[in-house]
Amino acid sequence: MASLIPGYEYDIFISYRQKDNKHDGWVTKFVENLKGELESTFKEDISIYFDENPHDRLQETYNVSKSLEGKLKCLIFIPILSQTYCDPASYAWQYEFLTFIKLTEDDRFGKEIKLKSGNVASRILPIRIHDLAPEDIKLFEKETGGVLRAMDFVFKTATGVNRPLKLNEDHPQDNLNKSFYDDQINKVAHAIKDIIHGMKAEDDQKSLEEDKILESIQGVKEDKKIIVSEGAGKSNRIKLISVLGIVAILVIALLIAYPKIFRRDKFKELRDTRGKISIAVLPFENLSGDTTLNWFQKGISSLIINGLGNSQELAVCDDPTLSEALDGMERVSTAGMLPSQAREVARKLKAESYISGSFQGREDKYWIMVNLVNTETGNIIWTNKVEGNIKSSAYLELADSLCGEIKNYLEIKALENNASFEFREAYPQSAEAYRFFIDGMNLVLSQNYETGIKSLKKSLAIDSVFALANFYLTYACWYNLQYDEGLSSLKKTYSLKDRIPLKYQLWVEMWYSCLLGNNMDEVIRYCDLLAESGINTRLFWSDLGVTYHDFPWQNEKAVSAFEKVMEINRERGSDWKFEVFYDRYGDAFHKIGRHKEEQELYDIGLSVLPDNSTIIARRIICLLSQGDTISANPYLVQQINKVKKLGYSESDIERNLGHLFAEAGIFAKAESHFRKAYRLDPKYLGKIWSLAWFLIDFDINVDEGLELVETTLDSLPNNRRFLLLKGIGKYKQGRYDEAVDILGKEWSNGIGSYTNLYHYYPEAKQALANQKKN
Repeated sequence: MASLIPGYEYDIFISYRQKDNKHDGWVTKFVENLKGELESTFKEDISIYFDENPHDRLQETYNVSKSLEGKLKCLIFIPILSQTYCDPASYAWQYEFLTFIKLTEDDRFGKEIKLKSGNVASRILPIRIHDLAPEDIKLFEKETGGVLRAMDFVFKTATGVNRPLKLNEDHPQDNLNKSFYDDQINKVAHAIKDIIHGMKAEDDQKSLEEDKILESIQGVKEDKKIIVSEGAGKSNRIKLISVLGIVAILVIALLIAYPKIFRRDKFKELRDTRGKISIAVLPFENLSGDTTLNWFQKGISSLIINGLGNSQELAVCDDPTLSEALDGMERVSTAGMLPSQAREVARKLKAESYISGSFQGREDKYWIMVNLVNTETGNIIWTNKVEGNIKSSAYLELADSLCGEIKNYLEIKALENNASFEFREAYPQSAEAYRFFIDGMNLVLSQNYETGIKSLKKSLAIDSVFALANFYLTYACWYNLQYDEGLSSLKKTYSLKDRIPLKYQLWVEMWYSCLLGNNMDEVIRYCDLLAESGINTRLFWSDLGVTYHDFPWQNEKAVSAFEKVMEINRERGSDWKFEVFYDRYGDAFHKIGRHKEEQELYDIGLSVLPDNSTIIARRIICLLSQGDTISANPYLVQQINKVKKLGYSESDIERNLGHLFAEAGIFAKAESHFRKAYRLDPKYLGKIWSLAWFLIDFDINVDEGLELVETTLDSLPNNRRFLLLKGIGKYKQGRYDEAVDILGKEWSNGIGSYTNLYHYYPEAKQALANQKKN
């Protein structure tokens, strides 16, 4: 049976590893069920190529046959992504998957198709039947040139089950993905319908355009025949009309191919310097009289932000940016914004336009009003209304509808496939889960990590695969020093990264490469990519600076990232109240010797965070390292008095002083304070570790430091901090084989917060290799 579109042999090609079909025939059953679903979805018959050959044909080196190449001349290619599919040595990967990609390069449609909705979809429609290894995902994305967006048929439980979804599950409620076989089959059929209808529409349009051009050419030829028959004496007229005919053909072709060239840009005033329509989406006003719905003021704006934010034609301020701009405007959380306030915020964000609105109603019927406003003039450019129930899963339909209406008005007709994400996949069906997320996100962005983490966990208790909630939980745990929980959340976030906005996906890649990737080159690569990503929030630039500082120790790049925060501060006329920013920025300045700028930064920090202990400690280190003890002493006295009032013990104070003098490079005083802290409290692990770290890391007395470490490990053999210190000590002693063995085991557990591993483990391996050569 031929394809619906002439020139193609099949509508669908199913590619899979035969070993994934041997045990229970899952792929065969999937194809049978898909055929049934397609029959009820399409009026026409859909042709599917599916090879049930029992041989896997692994390691075959011959070229794909002409018969297979013909079968690959299809509209849609469906790879069944298992734990074994992404294997460059397999037949399915080499001769089906890669061959289809190559064939689309010369295909008249290409690899991506514009849908009737205006979005763009890939002709590769992956079906995922297992959670994939990170390296398999990266391999797939490398070959396709886009983010993996698969239809999931994965049954996954909290007990570790990870297998293909079945039509009839014994315990469907145990599936963490909350998906059902029939629903997923239905989604696949509708996705196929959208792609094929998009291809047919594109084919029809091309045929129409070709017919118009041919008609124009034919018309010119007819005119030339008539003119020539009137006699050679009219040659000048012939030439003139011929030229006019050619010009007419060119104009017609241009009008068909590039209609925007001849159209006035009615959104010119809304475009930024890059030519993108610049939009800020502000919190909506709650006119329902129900104060329990106040969370939806930012809830609806966040949905619109992420619904519009992936368009290549729009520049939409994201949630962190909006939160930073609203900082200090207390009325926003409880009431609507005055027009003057809205314009002030939009100007802060350098947005040429902004979206504001309100919602009202009761019980199960609400109306959401939305306005698009010109920031410069304050004039409403466009207004619309949608209605539905914001207390149920219908809240997603309302937001989706709003985003669609906005895109239609702005004539945003095409989105990059790898830059869009569907609301029903990205957000929970539960409005309650979304409410907890909005509360948690707002708390995290205001640096209230403890309470924010609790709200985000409540959201995830309702919907564990809510990717954005996992994203903010990862960030909050890390900055709240909950490293183990942060690592666990990061793994979950990484597995769901295709469900978060594209601009954040690189951010997740950077975190993953830092904490679990064990590859410094990858860390630097993702940091550098993010620096060019176009994200422009203080939260982002600060986190990038912290990463450059903490992991590859590239302090020049860290300073460049932190300087972006200062630029945003100047633009918005306010300094940022974020302790970590001043801590790492100051230390980066310190390490590259820019002490004057370092001191100026501490002045700014203490003006917005008065008496902050971390900033004062950094100032003390800066002054001591330059030998200015006279200026440092008042701050030292202030710091000691402050911690005494907080109930710190004498040993705690001595240890803290040890760290200050050690970082200032005054080792004699540092050693004196560390030893006194240890004498006062010899059984406290923190005091033991601090003294051992100082003796080993600064090469003061490596042997003594290792004795302290070994004694501790006798009673706590699995303490990771002391194991790492032991590995570093062995390296310092020149016992490279032992160092590599210890540090290698820690390396395999992931870096986590132990960034020294990135530097000591490669050094120890290189030293061991050199030793063996000699």
